[in-house]
Amino acid sequence: MGVAVLVLVVVWSYAQWRIDLTALIGQLGRRLRRDWWPSLLELLARRGSAGRGQQREPSLVAASEFRTATPHAEPADAPAGAGASGPQAPAGPDGARATLSLDSQAGLGPLKIDYWARIHGEQLVTRNAALAIFRQHEIDLDHSHAIHGRTEPGNAWLDLREASVDEVFTDLIVSIQLADGNGPVDESELTRFNNLVYTLAETLGRRFQFDCSVEEALPQAARLEQFCQEFDLLVVINVVPAGSNTFAGPNLSRVMGRAGMRLGEQDVFHFFNSRTGVSRFSLANLDESGGFGYDALDRGSFTGLTLMMNVPRVERPGATFLELLSVAEYVAAELDGSLVDPDGVPLAAAQYARIKHQVRNIESAMTRYGVVPGSDEARRLF
Repeated sequence: MGVAVLVLVVVWSYAQWRIDLTALIGQLGRRLRRDWWPSLLELLARRGSAGRGQQREPSLVAASEFRTATPHAEPADAPAGAGASGPQAPAGPDGARATLSLDSQAGLGPLKIDYWARIHGEQLVTRNAALAIFRQHEIDLDHSHAIHGRTEPGNAWLDLREASVDEVFTDLIVSIQLADGNGPVDESELTRFNNLVYTLAETLGRRFQFDCSVEEALPQAARLEQFCQEFDLLVVINVVPAGSNTFAGPNLSRVMGRAGMRLGEQDVFHFFNSRTGVSRFSLANLDESGGFGYDALDRGSFTGLTLMMNVPRVERPGATFLELLSVAEYVAAELDGSLVDPDGVPLAAAQYARIKHQVRNIESAMTRYGVVPGSDEARRLF
């Protein structure tokens, strides 16, 4: 794979990692994506599953090989080797200009994330009346979906599932996400969604209007799925003890506290955003258990640790990577360990700059598609 560096891991192609995390995920179970921090370990284990089972290799690449800007199809009559039009990615430290490997299906410009319909009329509709019909038919939908209403008075849009029971609404918008962890929506599911809209409109005596046709939505779903495949990336650093030693649990607890990491979701340590309370990156147990039990932290020991950052889900991933690296170096120094990639190859300072460049290129490329890392849209998709 060339120079072994700090690894950006394409989630679903992580089957080559020598630590088998699949057993861990079976214990932890699948959590809803709307939770504030879906399992990074679950992401690592999502291999061979329906929807995104066919992922590109390799998952480990050198910075000079990593492609992070938007490709541009050349005109049919363009001579071989002619430059493509459109925005170009900044050149890397070694002068190489990286490009993102999204194929022509992804295209250029902002992505369409939801297929939706507006249901409107002159009479007000109560929260309970609309929500009862929605809940009766939403069972037919596999992808994330929602129903929002515009309040009267107030003119504010609320999710009906979270609104108070006495709310009334002038307009409703029903939506379904075009792609998620299950892959893109298909024509059958969009047809079922349309039937839900028809039923809502007819029962409530209201008119409806779709934002586009099913035929127009399907290519957008494929484009969104392609985007998700390309950008669902992790930064992973392992910390291993020197020689045949292990990390003592009490020492680990002390170091984690000083590093600003707290034990939380799924019994792993998290570095939280002090403003939002969202986990920016996490530290897990490298063995099959994955988590850190209180007994083990009090009296046990650990053979290795792994720090992980989900690039598209964090705000300012370039800056967050530097914080992760700082914590990783501190943990290694305090516990007498060393930093290695998932294959056990030691990492060096020269490679960190390359990885930082990769992460920032991902950040820039995502923004060009209208999905800012760490935004609500990004956290819905990843």
